[in-house]
Amino acid sequence: MGLFNFFTQEIAIDLGTANTLIIHNDEIVVNEPSIVALDRNNPKNILAVGKKALMMHEKTHESIRTVRPLKDGVIADFNAAELMIREMIKLIYPKKPLFAPAGA
Repeated sequence: MGLFNFFTQEIAIDLGTANTLIIHNDEIVVNEPSIVALDRNNPKNILAVGKKALMMHEKTHESIRTVRPLKDGVIADFNAAELMIREMIKLIYPKKPLFAPAGA
């Protein structure tokens, strides 16, 4: 164990077309559908991610857009993929820890 291992957090992210997995401390901590719900008026405003966004898919108001950022195993929408990953990392750390991973 190195001197700075106390300050590091390691996570593994498996971006899949259907589901995204996040592994932390050798445990699957997030297993959510790869979908995000965005506000049409402000695309940076995330309304839901994962299961909640899947429930909104094609059943919501016109001002809400659901996006599947991965198509055929490839990132099709980089902005939506980034927003989705950021929100899913926040599911691991509900409160902001003292030493959060970059982007959390």
